[in-house]
Amino acid sequence: MHHWNMVECITHILPNAVGSPKFWLVLKKYFGTVRPAAMMISARLSDPRMQTEIEVTALKQQ
Repeated sequence: MHHWNMVECITHILPNAVGSPKFWLVLKKYFGTVRPAAMMISARLSDPRMQTEIEVTALKQQ
């Protein structure tokens, strides 16, 4: 069971501001219609083999 609907905010750091088509497909696959607050930053990543860095803030289930 996935709890993607518990994600409040997501920050994407991509080396290319446009992002790759794969990135958007994977995001859609896992989040579907869930649309948390989001911010995208274009920056060089510390390891050139990395395609993206994602930071997520989620609600804690009580």
